[in-house]
Amino acid sequence: MSTRPDPSDDTQRELEQRALRNVRGLVDTLDKMEKVDRRAQRKLFAMIVGGAVVGVAVLAGVVVYIATKPAGKGAIVIERAAPPPPTPPSEYSTK
Repeated sequence: MSTRPDPSDDTQRELEQRALRNVRGLVDTLDKMEKVDRRAQRKLFAMIVGGAVVGVAVLAGVVVYIATKPAGKGAIVIERAAPPPPTPPSEYSTK
């Protein structure tokens, strides 16, 4: 009986170990990508919430401004001017 392992077993073992290292590298890469995605999603969510808060604040300010503005003051009314009087016919008219 030989104590030396079969060369094909060594080759098979090397292939399996290399495959496991490759899979582990892919898993690590996917984990890093997920962390980056989670961070980006949190940042996007924070920006959306911040924008919504600013929008609500601006809208509330406009509503308060309109509600507290005195009713009669500051309104500009443009009235239509009277039409000019008709001009008398001239001696050069073709009638």
